[in-house]
Amino acid sequence: MRKQLFTYQLYLLLFFTCGLIYFSFDPGPTAHAADITTVTDFAPWTEGYRNPDPDKRNEYGYMVNSNNNNIINETNTSNGINLNFRVLAHINWDQSTNTKYYLLLKSGATFRVLTLTSNQVTRTKVKDYSRTALWNVSVNMSGISADQVQLVLFDDSIFYGFWKKNGVAYDGTYSYTLVSPVIGWNNPASSWPKFSSQTYAGQTTTLTLDAPDFQTNSNTLTNVLAFDNPVFVPNLTDQKVVDNTLQSDYKITTDLSQAEQVNALVPQTDTLFGRQTTVKYQLPSSPTTQTFQYGGLKNLILTSTDLTQPVSTKANLAPDWINQVTTELGSNLTYRWFYATSEDPDFKKLVKDDSSGDSDDYPDSQNSSGTFGQAWLTFPKDSKFLNFVATQNQQGHQVYLLMKIYDQSDNLKALTNPILVQVTTPALQVPDTINFDTIGTTKLYGGGQLASQSSATDQLTVNTAGSWQVAATLGTESTNSIRKLNGWLSFGAGQPLSADQAVTVASGTGPKTLPLNAKLNLKGYHHALPTNRNFNETITWNLTTQPTPSATE
Repeated sequence: MRKQLFTYQLYLLLFFTCGLIYFSFDPGPTAHAADITTVTDFAPWTEGYRNPDPDKRNEYGYMVNSNNNNIINETNTSNGINLNFRVLAHINWDQSTNTKYYLLLKSGATFRVLTLTSNQVTRTKVKDYSRTALWNVSVNMSGISADQVQLVLFDDSIFYGFWKKNGVAYDGTYSYTLVSPVIGWNNPASSWPKFSSQTYAGQTTTLTLDAPDFQTNSNTLTNVLAFDNPVFVPNLTDQKVVDNTLQSDYKITTDLSQAEQVNALVPQTDTLFGRQTTVKYQLPSSPTTQTFQYGGLKNLILTSTDLTQPVSTKANLAPDWINQVTTELGSNLTYRWFYATSEDPDFKKLVKDDSSGDSDDYPDSQNSSGTFGQAWLTFPKDSKFLNFVATQNQQGHQVYLLMKIYDQSDNLKALTNPILVQVTTPALQVPDTINFDTIGTTKLYGGGQLASQSSATDQLTVNTAGSWQVAATLGTESTNSIRKLNGWLSFGAGQPLSADQAVTVASGTGPKTLPLNAKLNLKGYHHALPTNRNFNETITWNLTTQPTPSATE
């Protein structure tokens, strides 16, 4: 009797045990599309987890891990804008026919739910694990506008779907459901960061967007920031979820090795302090551009007249740039000035440390190095460097200046932008007046020749490259014209100047200064002297140039 009772109790125990096992695998009530029709807030996201122990299960959910390149990103293809997620799910998840897709959209304070068709979503296996796989889920977002979005995946397939409880939703609130982080879409930042009006090479800027990163059509992850200035180097440093919202962190550093590129960094106009730079936030869903000034230094444009007095560069350096550098790097800084030319683009010290006075050394330049913010590079009267600039300009070459900034250990910490230094001289320079002094009566009545009394300064200077020719003509004859005295002007051994046709005075190639050797020639005057005893002629000068042929012409 005891044996039969024990056997009966064992059968009951096995029956209840089997029943418990059966019910534990019952999929339970199935969620349908009608379950997600209205929302009043975003749901907590479902984080996937790849267990390094192969004997333990992985957790289904969204993977956000910048170290493993599991980046939520946007692409812009011929099919439109796509939003891409990495999801950990069943190894044969693509065989399920129960998968449903929803977008939770928020614009302002208004929520709405968008049910996606299978044509709007593509799932592609990235990597197999033992029983799970990493999947890329791509959502076509064409025509979808919202400040924030959240992708909801539902799959209750008993074989290939999700677990009833997943990730952070272990309380069963979201059965068979995987929920993405909240993503900034058309409004990825409450306010875009403002770069300084005078950003210098050496500054580091950080930026956080509530948005995905950007990916090219070739599936190459790029940074969402793009600069038209080679100095700035943006990098995605991290992507994580904070308070249920996706955050992409960027660090913008400056590459000092790129800061000496004159073609890319010289100011676009002579009035700008620094190089105007544009940064594009190239999110396809929310492209934004911002323009700012880089470098703080303005082009130095002079005339040949300016060389007759000292020239200071103080007005060429933006004061707010100086304050920015000292705020970021401290006040114990030193500087040195460097120069380069279009023929030799490598920057060299303006004044060598040994002040050797070599051809590439300009020791008369004052304050070419010193304490930053307390002294200014100044060129003295008849500066050797500025005369060098003038000569280079006359030959069709450019000259550039650049300031480098160092800490107390002489480590390079920052640079200005390079600037153009230009000395503008007239292409043709001739004397204002040629003085023949007083004409004696013997020469006036008997004829003869007079030399200029200002012959030492009667020079013709041409400041141009290539071949050139200078011609002269006389102006309209007046009652005071030398022509009234039966006289004429000539230069050197040239023919007399005429009002009817241009007379070639000089010709040559490249910059030159030549003496005019002006002569006043008189044939003899046989009339009563005019009352006005001051006689003159107006000369019109004409320079024609021809560029030097290139080697291929």
